[in-house]
Amino acid sequence: MDDFKGVKGDSAARELAIYKVELEAIASLEKQIKDLRDEVKDKQAELDLKLRLKRLGAKEFQAETLQLIAQVTTDMAALNPGDKNDKRKLAALTKDKSVLEARLLRVDDLLEKIGGQLTTEEAKVLILQKLYDWVREQLTRYLNGAKRSLIAVVENLWDKYAVSSQELEVEREETLAELNEFLSKLGYLA
Repeated sequence: MDDFKGVKGDSAARELAIYKVELEAIASLEKQIKDLRDEVKDKQAELDLKLRLKRLGAKEFQAETLQLIAQVTTDMAALNPGDKNDKRKLAALTKDKSVLEARLLRVDDLLEKIGGQLTTEEAKVLILQKLYDWVREQLTRYLNGAKRSLIAVVENLWDKYAVSSQELEVEREETLAELNEFLSKLGYLA
């Protein structure tokens, strides 16, 4: 685009306009990609949180979050609000604390949304379902292999015995007649 800035003329102006439109389209797509990446990151974090809550429950998670809040509060108390460096650290820690508090408030709602903590009975059912699916898959694979070998045996027998006995007898009679004709021509048969 810098090549077209000093150039005068209609074709250069048209190409510059085309490049500007394309540059804007690229910038828009890059922004979309960035927004989608951020959304994926947020969804992944939410999924990780849901899985953790499903496995461990709210109490352990809340205790851990409260411990982190207490640690942040301790770190904030040790900083001097008058110092520039401490002021920046204090702002970051305040932001972290508010995020932790929001996450703590969201836990109960999120736990209700996912159906509560995984009970021992539900875990057993899930494990048994997984084992059942695996066994069914193995049996199906084994049965399919047995079917294939049985089909191969039947096809082999079909190929071997596809010609009926009547067809074989007709063919034998034709061959004998032909043989008798040769023998008659040679003088062995009268």
